[in-house]
Amino acid sequence: MSVIGSTNEWADLIDPMVPQILELVIGTWDAMPSPGPNEAEDAITIALCRALQQNRTVRNLMFQIRTQVVELEPAAGTDLGRMDIVFIPFVPREDIYFCVESKRLNVVKDGTARAYASEYVTFGMARFVTGQYAKAVSHGGMIGYVLDGDLARAVANVEANIRARYTDLRMAPPGEFLPSSLLDDTRLRETHHNRSHESAVFRVHHVFMSGRA
Repeated sequence: MSVIGSTNEWADLIDPMVPQILELVIGTWDAMPSPGPNEAEDAITIALCRALQQNRTVRNLMFQIRTQVVELEPAAGTDLGRMDIVFIPFVPREDIYFCVESKRLNVVKDGTARAYASEYVTFGMARFVTGQYAKAVSHGGMIGYVLDGDLARAVANVEANIRARYTDLRMAPPGEFLPSSLLDDTRLRETHHNRSHESAVFRVHHVFMSGRA
């Protein structure tokens, strides 16, 4: 017998929204001015969140969009953290949401490029795997701001770091970086994780957004 309003029932409500959210993120980004090669991560994220909120598509979708939301009840043993962008459906549960964590990639400063792919994995993806973010749901999102515009190199660097850390990320070997199962777009990837606090597979949807070429 199911319980009305149980965690699983509420979590199931957000799954159908994930393709719409990904489409909204991509469409909104494509309409924005490109960030500079060393623009601050928070500035880019705030601009993107503001644009998402202003996007008329949001009016037809059943969720709110917030930035810098604190997860007050992460999985045991993990710290509180501020989630970059959160899509919150209209349900009476604080732990039901789709979180997007963002990281800069291929940052160019003083003519020198730095990949930041390791930080993308260690300080981005890992927060979903430990349950620090999105503990009660089965999907999360990562945005890579590829500031030099070289998407292929950014994707390759992130994939190499995922394969090197697949055990810590609780992925089956060799740590596959899969095409998106939701949308046909070369800027999207997907990874599957077996988190310790649940039996269902957790999916991270990766969106690589190009900055100034």
